[in-house]
Amino acid sequence: MSDTSESPLGGPALKSALAELLGTFFLALVALTVAAPLTPFAVGLTLLVFVYAVGSLSGSHLNPAVTVGLVVSRRFPLAHGVLYVTAQVLGAFLARFVAGAGLVGELGHSYTAGTAAAEFVGFGILMITVAATTEKQVAKAGSGIAVGGALLAGLLVSHGVLNPAVALAMGLGASPAVWATLASASVFSLLFSVIAGTAPAEVHDDDKPAPKPATDK
Repeated sequence: MSDTSESPLGGPALKSALAELLGTFFLALVALTVAAPLTPFAVGLTLLVFVYAVGSLSGSHLNPAVTVGLVVSRRFPLAHGVLYVTAQVLGAFLARFVAGAGLVGELGHSYTAGTAAAEFVGFGILMITVAATTEKQVAKAGSGIAVGGALLAGLLVSHGVLNPAVALAMGLGASPAVWATLASASVFSLLFSVIAGTAPAEVHDDDKPAPKPATDK
């Protein structure tokens, strides 16, 4: 990804945020409209696809907790993190609008989050995998399979949501799907740095808009 602007929030960063909005829109649309027991498989497959589709543009976070985890472990700059989270939440609410209006799919009547422990542990599977791909410990060709598979495993283990933006679109803003996943993101992203025996990368807001994306090997 080329850096064509001196501003940390210049054109490239905005394009990356737009990719995050688009990817999160489709991810949330699947989560909101595909009925259980197929939901985890559909969501995991959607993330797998979008890691390859927009990974080179934004890193394909598509989840505020993933972005927070990478910011906390200094693998992603704070200013871009704020931009990403905003785009992700907007994308999820756009999906809610589209599904609620009956334009695509049928909006589910009710949604539930997992317990705090389930959301925390389930998201940890995804966060560690994302950190591994970011640190180039997963081959680029297999990054989508690894990340999509990790989300599927986390969803099957937790029976939860594992995505604060999707949880907000589901009306679960006060649930563990928001706060437990954010806590998990911070803990497991830092834990991976310890396990890998490497110090978190130093990243500053004047770096490239999407440094070391998960699929940029």
